[in-house]
Amino acid sequence: MKLVGIVGSAKNNAPARTLLQFMQKHFADQAEISLLECRDFPMFNESDDQSETDLLKNAAAQIEAADGVIIATDEENRTIPSTLNSFLDWMSFNLHPLTGKPLMIVGAAEDIHGSASAQIHLREIMDAPGLGPIVLGSNEFVMGNALEAFDEDGNIKAQGTIDFLSQCFKNFLRFVKATTVLSLPEEVEFTPGTYEVSAKGHNGDFSVKVTLSKDRIEDIDIDTASETKGISEAAFERIPAQILAGQTLNVDAVSGASDTSNGILDSVAQAVKEAGVDPNILKKRPKPSADAVKLPQEYTVDLAVIGAGGAGLTATATALQAGKSTLVLEKFPSTGGNTVRAGGPVNAADPEWQNTFKALPGEADTLKEMLDYDTNQIDPEYQADFRKLQAEIKAYLDGDHDYLFDSPTWHEIQTYLGGKRVDLNGQEIHGNYDLVKTLTDNALDSVKWLADLGVEYDQTEVTMPVGAKWRRGHKPTEPLGFAFIRVLSEFVKNNGGQILTETRATKLITDDNGKVIGIKARTAQGQEVLVHAKAVILAAGGFGANTKMVQKYNTYWENIDDDIATTNSPSITGDGIELGTAVGADLVGMGFSQMMPVSDPVTGELFTGLQTPPANYIMVNQAGKRFVDEYEGRDVLAKAAIKNGGLFYLIADNEIKKTAYNTSEEKIEAQVKAGTLYKADTLEDLAKQLDMDPEVFVDTINKYNSYVDAGHDPEFGKEVFDLKVVQAPFYATPRKPAIHHTMGGLKIDTQAHVLDKNNHAIAGLFAAGEVAGGLHAGNRLGGNSLADIFTFGRIAAKTAIAEDVEVEADATSGASEA
Repeated sequence: MKLVGIVGSAKNNAPARTLLQFMQKHFADQAEISLLECRDFPMFNESDDQSETDLLKNAAAQIEAADGVIIATDEENRTIPSTLNSFLDWMSFNLHPLTGKPLMIVGAAEDIHGSASAQIHLREIMDAPGLGPIVLGSNEFVMGNALEAFDEDGNIKAQGTIDFLSQCFKNFLRFVKATTVLSLPEEVEFTPGTYEVSAKGHNGDFSVKVTLSKDRIEDIDIDTASETKGISEAAFERIPAQILAGQTLNVDAVSGASDTSNGILDSVAQAVKEAGVDPNILKKRPKPSADAVKLPQEYTVDLAVIGAGGAGLTATATALQAGKSTLVLEKFPSTGGNTVRAGGPVNAADPEWQNTFKALPGEADTLKEMLDYDTNQIDPEYQADFRKLQAEIKAYLDGDHDYLFDSPTWHEIQTYLGGKRVDLNGQEIHGNYDLVKTLTDNALDSVKWLADLGVEYDQTEVTMPVGAKWRRGHKPTEPLGFAFIRVLSEFVKNNGGQILTETRATKLITDDNGKVIGIKARTAQGQEVLVHAKAVILAAGGFGANTKMVQKYNTYWENIDDDIATTNSPSITGDGIELGTAVGADLVGMGFSQMMPVSDPVTGELFTGLQTPPANYIMVNQAGKRFVDEYEGRDVLAKAAIKNGGLFYLIADNEIKKTAYNTSEEKIEAQVKAGTLYKADTLEDLAKQLDMDPEVFVDTINKYNSYVDAGHDPEFGKEVFDLKVVQAPFYATPRKPAIHHTMGGLKIDTQAHVLDKNNHAIAGLFAAGEVAGGLHAGNRLGGNSLADIFTFGRIAAKTAIAEDVEVEADATSGASEA
């Protein structure tokens, strides 16, 4: 335990000093006591404020860092010495380190009565505003005749006195521990949001916007137009900085601007009250320390990016390739976002490569359905491309069609049809044609761009994740989405890009014309960060880890439980969407979210158990029966699972196991041992482990195997098959739907401009990835999210760079004409 002893006397032979020196060495095994000499400080003079000098600031910092304080006072004229009184004045004027500190008062004086009167007065002084320590009661060590009480080595002579002092000190240590627990700030829980309140200043009312997260005051934005410049500026700067640094309303008014200071404090208190918290809780918190209130860290760059996931890092790398300076803000301690959790395959039609693979049974039937599809059921803007696709399919089926077919047009139409949905209110939604075509026409370029940066793909396998609808996945050789994040992060760091982790963007900065020109942010330690940029790209992801927000906007799912799991990183909470709407951005498709049907029932993770390509999915409910076409879209699978009780099992045999993503024999056996994956030598035994009727379960598997042989599923219409379930050992992976992707977000155009409600681009603001809406509409195809972030991340950066060049050209042109 660390304590500070304050010597309350200026005399060279002061008994109070000798007493503290004795305590320092006698109790060294119980606490570390450092001493402060009141005589080292100037006499207090309010008109000559020296609070900002290193001498006083260091003393205050030493007290603040201590667990407790001991004041040893002499007695002069039945009160405390003037040197101690002066020191306490300094520590209660603009510095307040004693507030809330456990305090022990001791004393020693030459008089027979010791320091009794001085201690009584000192206890009264400690109740004064600005001091406010928590004083240990009783335990009054007053030591009279103090000059005779110590030997020549400074030790107390009388053992009884030592014993009494030891008991008082022991009680103080216990008091410090108890007080520390009691003085912990009362926890608060705000209703998150931005609250606009009116504040009374010197010249009338002014507006204050207070942004609150669940447990913090995140930002205070003041309209300073009405107040007198020069007089109120100090209050506008210092009061919010102190409130934010200390998360407290126990802040002193700025001298000379008390009206404005109190107006700010009252307005923040009102906002706190509107957010459901008693402002008195924050008023009782300690004052912010001088060291906690720091000037903002400022950065000036060409391009600022919010979010260090796949979209953000892609945009940053693209800008660096063009020679632009960049800065990425990431609120999480590490980079990666949701991308690092992704399954790995990137959807991109690459017929030259795909044609080298054999077609699977049933794929031709899927294509034939497109020839029979009524073109009138296709939305007008897609009809020309749909007819083009029909011609491509016909040419393929009329020829040698034992190879895998694909084209950018097939990818486009599948993305469109896969996202075409109707919500609970009867509202139809489908992907914006221009956005969908931009994605599918440019996805392969994104794959090749990543390869140029260093991503290695497994060229021996074309794959697809669940709900992808077609085999066009480019799978990295490294596990999960880590392959992309590793390469992108290394490129950014090696090419001069800056990434600030644990730094949350709190506000977009705009100029008088509404152009976005920077970002306000705050680090996890409370340090304010200001970023000045020519353009800002929002790439902070969706809101899949914010269940309340999903529930708020939901118009697609009949019910979303409060405790539903999510596959998302905890950082994916909708921050980018809120930042965008705060500057006028429009939203699209917010009611649609996607469940990942094959998630871990407990954690929501994707890659536990055996996750195989959907051609090898055999999904059985808790009764041991199949219940859906396993090749369907994610929302169809999730709804079917929920209808069947939520929990179901993916069945595999030893051969199907070999097609599983991102696993190994060691991981598989560890999960079997942990009970999160079931393994058996017979189907009957596996059924018993799952508490199913073995006869029903075996019959289900036998039927499925016959459908694989026939290439046709008369029960649920599955059309694409690969392997049968025949080779022991057999496995069952428990699965349950979890929130996976939010399709809605900021409205953008094909150049990644963020659009306002009038469909006009917000100057200087761009968005890429899940933060943007309009592309995937009501349901996203598996594998399209990675194609999305890498494609639109590049587009956003290229557009921002091109427009900056145009602005510079215009400025140069204008200057020369003048």
